[in-house]
Amino acid sequence: MSSYLDPSTKATYEEPWAGGMRRGYLESIFNLAQQPTPVPVQQVAGLDPMEMQARQMAGGLGGFSPYIQQGGQMMQQGAGYFTPAGIQQFYNPYEQDVVQQTMQDMREQNQQQGMVNRGRAVSSGAFGGSRGRLMEQERERSFGRGMMEGIGGIRSQGYGQAMQGAQAAGQGLGTMGQAFGNLGMRGQQGLMNQINAFNQMGGVGRGIQDQMYGAQFDAANTMAQEPWTRMGLWGNMMKGMMPTTGAETTFKSSAGTNPFMGLLSLLGGFGGGG
Repeated sequence: MSSYLDPSTKATYEEPWAGGMRRGYLESIFNLAQQPTPVPVQQVAGLDPMEMQARQMAGGLGGFSPYIQQGGQMMQQGAGYFTPAGIQQFYNPYEQDVVQQTMQDMREQNQQQGMVNRGRAVSSGAFGGSRGRLMEQERERSFGRGMMEGIGGIRSQGYGQAMQGAQAAGQGLGTMGQAFGNLGMRGQQGLMNQINAFNQMGGVGRGIQDQMYGAQFDAANTMAQEPWTRMGLWGNMMKGMMPTTGAETTFKSSAGTNPFMGLLSLLGGFGGGG
């Protein structure tokens, strides 16, 4: 006995309620697509009140500039006292009078000494001789040397006193200038420290506000996408619970006479008998 293929068909179908759910899902998707999607805008925190106060305080930094400038000028003026022109300012204004008086006194002493010497020469009989002239010349040379040394000493002493006065004034003015400059710089630094402190504290507050705005933006973004997320989850759930309508044909072997082979046998026998 021969075998042949026996075709068989298996049909699947969808429950009516499943079809209704599918249609409702598609309608919901369609309606959702017609609606505009909200677009959240993230806010950014502005300057914190402390940061704004720091900016206002920064305007006061220029208030210390006059101290620094004045201090620099005073230090320059103090250095100017060490120049010849600066030392000249501290000369004794009566020095010239002292010099003139000294010269006058020395001339008078020289004249008196000359009279004494001439008197001695007369008494000794040497007046008008070569020896008297030599003594007179030596006296004049001594007088010139003495006057130069005396005036030089006065001038040297006056210069030394002027130098000391100029140094004292220059150092004092320089010290005062440095103190003024340091006062301005310390004031600026103190104000800068306050400004930096306000900026740091304000930056912390602004950072917290930015975090709050960021959390609000994330929440608004999630809410804007929530309908689509829900539809996606719903669609994934429906895939596993909604079979589709269709038919499936399978072929299997069956024992017995194949009707097609019998037909061919009859045709062949018919042809062989003719």
